[in-house]
Order: sequence, then structure tokens, then C-alpha cells
Amino acid sequence: MSLNFFKVMVTLGLVGLSPTVLGQSADCANPRKADGAMSETYYRGVEQAMDLMSKSKNQEAIDRLSKMVDGGSEYEKAIIYYNLGFAYSSKNDYGNAAKNFEKALALNAMPQQQYDQLMFNLGQLYVADKQYDAGIRTLERYIAESCTPVTADTHIFLAQAYLEQKRFKDALPQVDLAIAKSKQVKESWLQLKLAINYELKNYRACADVLLKLITMVPAKADYWKQLSGMFSELKDDAGAVAVLSLADRQGFLTTPNEIRNLYNIYMMVDLPYKAGNFLQDAIDKNRVPGDEKNLNSVADAWINARESAKAEVVLKKLAATSDKGEYYFKLGAMYGDDERWKESREMLEKAVAKGSLGNKAGETYLRLAVADYSLKDYKNAEAAANKALGYDNVRNQASQWLRQIRMDANGGGAAAAAAEPAG
Repeated sequence: MSLNFFKVMVTLGLVGLSPTVLGQSADCANPRKADGAMSETYYRGVEQAMDLMSKSKNQEAIDRLSKMVDGGSEYEKAIIYYNLGFAYSSKNDYGNAAKNFEKALALNAMPQQQYDQLMFNLGQLYVADKQYDAGIRTLERYIAESCTPVTADTHIFLAQAYLEQKRFKDALPQVDLAIAKSKQVKESWLQLKLAINYELKNYRACADVLLKLITMVPAKADYWKQLSGMFSELKDDAGAVAVLSLADRQGFLTTPNEIRNLYNIYMMVDLPYKAGNFLQDAIDKNRVPGDEKNLNSVADAWINARESAKAEVVLKKLAATSDKGEYYFKLGAMYGDDERWKESREMLEKAVAKGSLGNKAGETYLRLAVADYSLKDYKNAEAAANKALGYDNVRNQASQWLRQIRMDANGGGAAAAAAEPAG
């Protein structure tokens, strides 16, 4: 009586065979056939072992099967080894399971369909036992030689095994084969493809995969954020800001860092008005704190957008509460750019008085010299320009302004120009 080999099949849901233990290459036009049949004695013995396994008495099943393995035909031995492998795998002893599956295959006595399936199961077991090289070789051989149609899941198993070995270029075609074979692509497959492409630094391909993932699961915020990141990697700032803007409209940007990231991208793509509105709105709605850092960023956006009135409100608030002269400097610079010289001078003098100007100290004195000069206060203009000469980053400009100030203070005389030091 023949045993139906598929009464019990191994379903492990794992990934990842050594071709040296397998028989000859399959000839699917002349598939393997069972090498004999099972005697009543062996059939009953295997049936009893299977009953023990169904009751989770796996060691008892192993003991019973081990006593039967030395006798019988090649086919009967193959069935015994197979069931031993199944019993060991039920105990999560993948090493011994794989050894017994190897012996079952090496006998080359099973029919083609069962042989193919067991080869695939052995590949999975190797990978489950972290024998990745053996598992990869076995799955590769299974895909190349199987007379049974290779499923999409098989390609995914192999891709995951390649990934464990950091063989990213080998993994990617397997994922593509799985996708091509399936009418219903799984989200996890696209996630795997995304991970592989990222390791290969194929950022354009990552963006394409993320677009598919967003179409599949539009409510998953991480995909939107990752897509924006891919556009940034591609130096496509416009694409990055467009994606994050859409994500924000759907409420996906929730942390202060995410909100500031969108602000920064707006500024990078020269959209300061959008940046200012966005960050001010976030402050107003308590999505980010209205602290000095964020208010300063809002002010910078308004300055870049030439929204002087809006910038002025924010900067005056900062200047009144901060111990740094930076905000008075920004007010003075903005007024100076608008040729509001008296107001510019007043703010710049306050900036000097408050101090803590950092690398803006030289520019503060230079702008103060320009404001005084424009107000025809040549004495104070000259004093400010002389102070600006002490700063490397503005020395050349200060020297030129000092020459002009002295010339105009002396009625533009040639002698005054000749007497001007080179700086």
C-alpha cells in the first residue's frame, strides 16, 4: 500500500540547500516515479508515528521511526527519513530536520512532485538554521530544476536569504520575479524591494516603490516621509516639499522635527513666504513651541520674503526678551535695506549695546557706518567704519566706505583721498 506523502506537509513560513546532497537534474518530460511501494508493516509504523506527532509527542515519534530506518526498501527509507525530518522540525530542531531531509532526497526514490516539495522545504530549513549559503544554493537549484511551478513566495524566500548575506544585487531580481508572477502584490514584498534598493543606493527606484506603497496604503504616514527623503537624496527639493506638503495636509507631520523639516525645505526651494506662514501657523496651533529658535526662523522667512512688517513684529518681540543683540541687528539690517536710515541706526546701536553678536559684529559696525553716512553724520560714520576694519570678514568693504566717508567729510577733496591709508 502506498503512503500519501502529502498527508502531512511542512509549512514553516521561513526562508532560504546544498545541491551536493541532491540527485540528478530533473527531466520533467520523464519525471521521477516512486521507487516501489510501502509494505503494510512500514505503512502502519509511519501512521503510528504521524499519530504521535499530531499529539505533539515528537520525541516518541522520532524513537519509533529511528528503529525502522535500517530496514526496508529505498522508497520506505526515504519516507522514514522524511517523517523523521518532519518530527525534528516540529521540535524546532532544524539542524537534525535538515539532515534527515537530505537523506530522504539522496535516496532519489520519491516521485517528482514530492521530491520537488521536499527540496524546497530543505532550503527553508537551512535558512531557518542560519545555514544561509546552503539554503541559497538549494533554493537556486529548486527554482532551476523543479518540475512544479515555482511560486512567487519562493522567489521572496530566496530574496530574503540573499538579503541576510547582503547579496543585494542578487536579491532584487527575485523580488521582481515574485511581483511579476502575482496578481496581488503584497505590501511586504514592496517593503523588501524598497530595502534592497536603498542598500544599493538606487534612490530613484526607492521613490518609485514608495509611490506604489502610497497608492496601496495611502494612510501610512511613514511612506510619505520616506518618499520626501528619497527626493531629498535625489536633490529634488521641489519634489520633497510637494510630498511633505501633501503629507501635512493629511495630518501625517506630527513631531516638531518633522514640521521644521518641511520649513527648511520650503526655505531651500526659495519659498520663504510659505515657510513663514507654515511655521507661524504651527506655532499658533501649538504644534511646535513658540520659542526663540522657532520665532527666529519665522523672522528669517519673512525677511527673505521681503515681508518687512511681519518680520518687524517678530524681531521686536525677540529683541525685547533675548540677551543677544542679534535681533536688533536683523532689524537694523532690514531697515537699512529699506533705506530707513534713522531707524536702522537706532536698532544697530542697540545691537552694539546689547552685544553677543557673534560673527555679525563686524557687519553691525559696517552697517552702522553706512547708516550714519547716509544721515551725513560723517564723524560717527568714520568711527563705526574704523571699528569695522577690525573684522576680517568686512575689512575690505570697511576700507572702501572709510575712504568715501572721509572724502565726503572733506568736501570730496583730492588731498583727502590721497591721504587715505590703504587699509
